[in-house]
Amino acid sequence: MKIVWKMFHHTPTTILLLLSVTLVGATSNMRRRMGESIAGECRTPYSKHENEVMREAFEKINLDKRQTTEIVFDVHFNVVAANITEAGGWVPDSQIERQFEMLREGFSGHGIFFQFGSTTRILSSNWHHNLNVPEDDILERMLINYGTLFRKGGATSLNINLILFGSDDETYGFGLPPSLYRAYPELDGIYVRFTSLPGGASRARQGSTAVHEAGHWLGLWHTFQDGCEGEGDGVADTPAEAGPASGCPIGRDSCPTLPGLDPVQNWMDYSAEGCRDSFTAGQVARMQAASRYRIDVLS
Repeated sequence: MKIVWKMFHHTPTTILLLLSVTLVGATSNMRRRMGESIAGECRTPYSKHENEVMREAFEKINLDKRQTTEIVFDVHFNVVAANITEAGGWVPDSQIERQFEMLREGFSGHGIFFQFGSTTRILSSNWHHNLNVPEDDILERMLINYGTLFRKGGATSLNINLILFGSDDETYGFGLPPSLYRAYPELDGIYVRFTSLPGGASRARQGSTAVHEAGHWLGLWHTFQDGCEGEGDGVADTPAEAGPASGCPIGRDSCPTLPGLDPVQNWMDYSAEGCRDSFTAGQVARMQAASRYRIDVLS
């Protein structure tokens, strides 16, 4: 890969002006392993194989260590902008700070903590508009080259990449599960629509998307995974849900023959901003196991 850029340092932010890039390298077939994604707010692909890999790995994590050891992840924001206007993706520091605080609050009380690492600003109209879920060879190579250049840290570093998702108006983000780290470390992290940060231009989302995607990064699937049939999200205490919620339909029961009401207030549903605010005890246990997996196995 050949790349040309100009670098500017403005503490604590690094600004990279991308002048040109030549993409090279073979396709990794990552999308075949990741499985399919569905249309909607989050395009995190689901794979039964990856779910099984994580289940087996998490079961080996010592339960006592999982519950008693403090878990801290560093967070790196990568702002990929088309130009230096807010409309072009140049997210103000104030929005990044508020997003970081919302991320911390979303996981507070669960033994999972985040500390701020850095902000990097990258000027590239191509990447701003075209980075997306790797559904074809071009997108896959683009993501791999981007991640190779700009991802920071190891398995315990959460990279939050702020992009546009092109002309896809529905997608607000996707996140990669820990089971993919060894094969694709350069892609590890979450990808979030830049307008969805607190104070951003989106009317639908004001910060909750990043919390939702961080849940995927820590091993969670959607609460409505598999609908009323199948394995679901692999967490015993999240009731089955026929499909994603919209608005805040508290009391909805879309799987009436199965126990429990739809978990519409769960961070891993698609409910409206302000409705999502919780994880179940089972989800917390899974995230703690995923955290120990990142710390003890992958690092």
